[in-house]
Amino acid sequence: MSRKATEASSNGRTADFGSAYEGSNPSASATSPKTANHAEEVRARSLPARLIVVPLGTLPPRILGEVAAGVAGALGVRWKPGPPLDRPSYAFNETRRQFHAPAILRRLAALREGSSNAVLGLVQGDLFLPEDGEYVLGDVDRGSGAALVGLGRLGLEPPALLRRALVEALHVMGSVLGLSSCLDYRCAMFPARDIGDVDRKSPGFCVHCRAALGLP
Repeated sequence: MSRKATEASSNGRTADFGSAYEGSNPSASATSPKTANHAEEVRARSLPARLIVVPLGTLPPRILGEVAAGVAGALGVRWKPGPPLDRPSYAFNETRRQFHAPAILRRLAALREGSSNAVLGLVQGDLFLPEDGEYVLGDVDRGSGAALVGLGRLGLEPPALLRRALVEALHVMGSVLGLSSCLDYRCAMFPARDIGDVDRKSPGFCVHCRAALGLP
């Protein structure tokens, strides 16, 4: 099955897609020689004062702390654990056997603790969006400062799972902060279409994306 990726949809949310979904800002070809972040329609915003990281249900050992520390370190911000939430059964679609990402984001937004903070949720499961598509690895609501990563397709072995979760957490947090798709396949902001794309990305931002965020 051919799988394409996109970053920004018309409702202002972003996601890392493993589907045939096309939003209002489809990513450029991965074969392009350019590496700059093309985000003319999105202006990067200030870094959060604090990152609140929330587990939804039971997570594999070490995931929460290591992903949170990795994202916070990459952004140069503080983090703290948010209140653990139960498995989001309210968002589970029995037919698809997947979680409805926007429903979870609405719950996460309520834990932001102020407009200067951002919230990152981690859930052991597969995510989908209602518009179309087979699955998403993560989703974002920029307006509410909330981001979500689903671990269901990132593997079971701890070393690989931890790295992939960190890469995708950086991707969604970059989207919260206004970054769009990056054409550098090594950058966390490159739109992953499958696990191969995730593994080619590094757990960090390229020089262009770092500059857009005001990072050294």
